[in-house]
Amino acid sequence: RSVELAAKQDQSYLSELETLKNRHLETITGLQLAEAQTHSLQQTITSEFSALEEVLRGVWITRLASERIVEFVSGHGELWSAQFLHAHLQARGHSSAWLDARDVLVVEPNTTAVDWKLSQQKLNAWQSDHPDIDLLVITGYIAATHDGVATTLKRNGSDLSASIFGALLGADSVTIWTDVDGVYSADPRRVPDAIIIPELSYQEAAELAYFGAKVIHPNTMSPAIANGITV
Repeated sequence: RSVELAAKQDQSYLSELETLKNRHLETITGLQLAEAQTHSLQQTITSEFSALEEVLRGVWITRLASERIVEFVSGHGELWSAQFLHAHLQARGHSSAWLDARDVLVVEPNTTAVDWKLSQQKLNAWQSDHPDIDLLVITGYIAATHDGVATTLKRNGSDLSASIFGALLGADSVTIWTDVDGVYSADPRRVPDAIIIPELSYQEAAELAYFGAKVIHPNTMSPAIANGITV
């Protein structure tokens, strides 16, 4: 929204940014972290919002909001939430690390086609540099092109990220958290006595998704199907 406002030369984009920054700073305070962790995260948020303000100033001047700018700005929410969760886990004694998916996940420009070989090599190298980790928090939704430009996995990108990294990490299963408890026999908003289907084949789930079931997107299942991973 801030990008759109800046492109329209609507000054309220600055107040939108300020509100969003304050919300994140308040969240950091609410996490009740150690003083050093709190200070570090606050510095990160303040610095990155300053950078975003400069980017949006450019959008304001040119009145141009390219797709690359939109994707660069929108991806920051994932970066911040991953760092917050990582800090929360560390504060509770877990051996945790966080990974910016753009450092390892490589996709073709303007698509969600993964360069599996290169992404696997980059992830393996990252893991070699970070041994003995119990919990790894990885950003969803974002990735990078071969030339290192930030991009996103488009609609339903966070779920797709989970499936992609499930494949790259050799996971046995991928759990998708959504606003319902599973795949229902019908739309529970229209059919009150709809029941959760306890088990589906990939083909059945894909067919339901194709015909409009929103609980899982067909793209999300592709890496899982290819690697035999339970969703």
